[in-house]
Amino acid sequence: MSSEKLDSNYYQASAEKPAWKVEREKDLARKKNTAKKVLLAFGAAIIATAIAHSTKTSEIMNDRERAKNVTKIEVEGIVFYDEVNVREEPFVDNMEPNQLADVDTKGECIEIDYNGIAYYYENENDPNGGWYGFDVTQLSNELLKNNYISKSEAKNLKKDKEKGDGIAWFVKKLVGIKRANKTDHAV
Repeated sequence: MSSEKLDSNYYQASAEKPAWKVEREKDLARKKNTAKKVLLAFGAAIIATAIAHSTKTSEIMNDRERAKNVTKIEVEGIVFYDEVNVREEPFVDNMEPNQLADVDTKGECIEIDYNGIAYYYENENDPNGGWYGFDVTQLSNELLKNNYISKSEAKNLKKDKEKGDGIAWFVKKLVGIKRANKTDHAV
């Protein structure tokens, strides 16, 4: 038997298929094509949803549920009772560190000018309790002007405006706010 003879038998056998079988194969091919298109559309929808959820919102903080619990306060100043870490979100993340800078008070209680909105977030499940948040641009300018942070830390703070929510967060135990001639601080 030669290979030519086998090839001709193959083509001859496929040409002799009954019409119902040819139609059935075409129908299966159409259904397979439709299924591929549906799966691709479903995959695209899942990817679009994931991207939408991962992008930053205009709300304060990355998590919408936490953002609902943020209170806005008019502030004239910030009091630092001790050295404190500046965080990009109101929690300490040991897995993916979220520290933006370290405010060096040189062991003293200091006050800086800050005229604008402060944000307060209370998390009853967080051992740190409450958190104060401030606009990174104004905050970094004031802290740098008074040499409480380095130029690289100020630059890092300002990057949060582009990459994060633009709010620097501090543990309430170490930071107070001055509003309407009154200072708030948790004891």
